[in-house]
Amino acid sequence: MTASLRERPCRCCRATGLARRDRPAATWPPFSHPGWSDQGDYGDPVPDVREALEIQAVACRRLGSVQYADLLDAMVADHDRGGPIVAILSGRTDRPVHDALPLRLLGALHHAALDGRAPELAARFPSCGGDGGPVAPDVAYDVIDRLRTFVDDALGRGVQTNEVGRSLCHLAIANWLPSVGIGEFDWWEVGASAGLNLSFDHYAADTGHGVLGRDGSALTFPPKMFTTPPRVVGSARCVERLGCDPDPVDLERDAVRLESFVWPDQSERRARLLAAIAITRPLRHRVDRASADDWIVDRLRDLNDRPAVVFHSIVWQYMAPDVQRRFRDALAAAGDSGRALVWARMEPAGPHADLLADVWQKGERTRFHLADVGYHGQEFAWLGRRLSD
Repeated sequence: MTASLRERPCRCCRATGLARRDRPAATWPPFSHPGWSDQGDYGDPVPDVREALEIQAVACRRLGSVQYADLLDAMVADHDRGGPIVAILSGRTDRPVHDALPLRLLGALHHAALDGRAPELAARFPSCGGDGGPVAPDVAYDVIDRLRTFVDDALGRGVQTNEVGRSLCHLAIANWLPSVGIGEFDWWEVGASAGLNLSFDHYAADTGHGVLGRDGSALTFPPKMFTTPPRVVGSARCVERLGCDPDPVDLERDAVRLESFVWPDQSERRARLLAAIAITRPLRHRVDRASADDWIVDRLRDLNDRPAVVFHSIVWQYMAPDVQRRFRDALAAAGDSGRALVWARMEPAGPHADLLADVWQKGERTRFHLADVGYHGQEFAWLGRRLSD
């Protein structure tokens, strides 16, 4: 990659407002930021299935899932030999990194273990009572061959983590909103999955110096989630909350699908997910089945005098470029017309994600870099920094 090209922002980074030159050189190409290629944008090579496996293996190891990292490393080696993984994953998508193809496969395997169809995997996965030992690729391939129809369907559907650790972003944003003059707001979430993060103010985060959210909640994030916590000043109030997703998850019928995307050797994440499901089920949040661009255009038609916070987390990479453009343009048009609006997003920035916010008030837009945060909500470092235009 040439030096001049290296400094060009990819589509993901253009959308979130930060260019490659703003990143430490050692993070490029980043291990988990699919925007660096964007299917040949600015001449970058298109990542293939092997690269998708390799990138995800590094991400899993860094994020603490040794079991998945080892299995993915073995699949990379198998791919190099022309083994079964080539036929299993080839031709599934033109964007294997953007579409998180390896996580689709791993989610299918974990789902089969959780629901009893793959006891040989359950014997290894701690989430199923297994011993946590390594999973041999041949064992995984046998399961795939036996459950071919189920796996084929899973490989054609998007990843649905609805990672509740990202609710730290929601709680921090609500705590920050009064500083920009917002006391009440509506929350509109794109890529809301089962709506677990719409329950953010029913959860709590102990910063070590105070509590964000509902003190005493059955889901309380511990101080170790923060590297630099925000100062607790009192949160703005969420009046209405709505979400959309191209493939919403019904908690009454398909909660195991959410659980399948939590990595089996990460017990704390799984415990948080199960607690969030128990809290959210009776709340019955509305999550519309819709494309992000169509949904936001419809929502903005009904925008009232109360500010709306539009939020998404690790969603941008899954949107087609035309959907991204229409979504972004709709927000800008509404904000520029004088509507009170916040566009907040947690999206990839190399080994961590950025929490960014654009705030429109009286037709003027101000941009903020609110925090750096790990992909599962860990290592949350509050910044609250206004960005220059």
